Amino acid sequence: MKRRVPIVVWLWAAIPIAIVITSRSTVGQSGGFGHQNKPENLKALFDELHRAIGVGDTKRAGTITRSLLPDEIRIRKGLRSDVSPEVVKQIVAWQRSITAADEEATARLFSADRENTQVNVHAATTEEIARYEPGSTAFAEFPGGAKRVAQQALRPGMTFYEVELVKPGQPNGMKFHLFFWDGERWAMLGPVWRAIG
Repeated sequence: MKRRVPIVVWLWAAIPIAIVITSRSTVGQSGGFGHQNKPENLKALFDELHRAIGVGDTKRAGTITRSLLPDEIRIRKGLRSDVSPEVVKQIVAWQRSITAADEEATARLFSADRENTQVNVHAATTEEIARYEPGSTAFAEFPGGAKRVAQQALRPGMTFYEVELVKPGQPNGMKFHLFFWDGERWAMLGPVWRAIG
């Protein structure tokens, strides 16, 4: 006579498998951080990056930083489809120029003063940045160069973000420009107005 295995035993046996599958699904290019298309997720990514920088975890900080630097395919996701190939080429070349070959320099690309521990994330759509109305988030938080890029090249209907690292309670700090959701994870165009003239 065959012995039946109680269903409870089967359920307990399945739990470790489910945990492994779930944990693997969140492991991406930034080494385990679960990217989500939410401003608080971008903030959490920078919190994690700056914890890694603060404790000297160059490998972790470098992995997160590299995940934010897009290749041409990801760059195009933030741009209008009619942007000329020459402009795309200039942006790709600029992105490559800021990508350091040295692991430690890459890890510190998004660093700021150690006291700048508060991460602020400011959002505006392409259209809001292009209008640049006084009193708007776009006007207050995005640099003037972003207005021109929004008018000429940014994909309509998308939301872009400024990430700002400030001392707690202070209104201003170090800013990084034009982050966007590429469909899978966060990417940064950066101050591309410098690249396209």
